[in-house]
Amino acid sequence: MHRIIFWIGFITVLLMNQLSHAQTEPLVDSVDNMIIYNRERTGLAIAHHHGFGLGYRSGKNINSFRTRIFAFEAVTLKSSKEIKTINPYWENSKRYVYGKVNDVIVLRAGYAQKYLLNRKPYWGGVELRWFWETGMSLALEKPYYLFVIKIIQLPSGELDYDIVTGKFDDSAYSWDDIYGRAPYTKGFNEINLVPGVFGKLGLNFEFGSVKTSIRAAEIGVALDFYPQTLNIMDDGRDQTLFLNFYISYVFGKRFNKY
Repeated sequence: MHRIIFWIGFITVLLMNQLSHAQTEPLVDSVDNMIIYNRERTGLAIAHHHGFGLGYRSGKNINSFRTRIFAFEAVTLKSSKEIKTINPYWENSKRYVYGKVNDVIVLRAGYAQKYLLNRKPYWGGVELRWFWETGMSLALEKPYYLFVIKIIQLPSGELDYDIVTGKFDDSAYSWDDIYGRAPYTKGFNEINLVPGVFGKLGLNFEFGSVKTSIRAAEIGVALDFYPQTLNIMDDGRDQTLFLNFYISYVFGKRFNKY
């Protein structure tokens, strides 16, 4: 939850910064303002209530009101049941999520259409568009590894301990045997690929003061469907549908390509 608040706050600060520049920069009536550019390239910083990510879009303006887009993005996907904890009985123990079995990253490749709802006034302001997007998604399930404390009895009869890595297994050890999360890179050679499809619907608010430079905010909803199901937590509930509300900061440029 703290990470989501951080990303929403970060994007809000960026938006306020851009708006303040737009208000202080004088508007210039030039020939460039009359040109209709037929290409656009944008990047995205995405925050949703189950993670965050980055994206890239390549668009072609079909006319003044419609843009055709090919989009690519990568986002993390978490369970709403994830709660970070720490073992209070061991010094320097690491934070971890009890019951988590997989980290998930979702790769999306989609086709989109964006439609102009109202044009920006000549003195500046906000240009509003709505869009839809659909395509293929690929979820990468990477095992979530933990540091686990193993008690060892020495030949002398004394007790010692060792810290080993292992996956979550509540039948083999209890929560107070968990020292913390293992490095994120542990388990990359065990990634499981789960194909799926997705759809998005949202609104685009463009506030940039220069026509060739795109500065915008987006809000919307995304739905991912995985026929083979995804498994994030050890709760016996493999999910097929994931609904996410998101906010994005969009930046890029417009240009002509003949």
